[in-house]
Amino acid sequence: MENTINQIKSAINGISAVLVAAIGLLVIVSIVFGQAASMNVIGNITGLVDGFIGSGASLSSIVTLIIVLSVLNK
Repeated sequence: MENTINQIKSAINGISAVLVAAIGLLVIVSIVFGQAASMNVIGNITGLVDGFIGSGASLSSIVTLIIVLSVLNK
């Protein structure tokens, strides 16, 4: 049972590492190609952060931001 849980944790860590690397790559593509890139990754990240700490933010959104950052740092 413990071996299965460790395998699942390892798979989740691997998937999250790939996704974080993909986000970094997409940000670089967005910077290099600007409007020619089909996705506005930087705008989406800005909107997400504004949702956490923007004008409509609350204490729960700040706590959520802290949780998301702690998950990404692991």
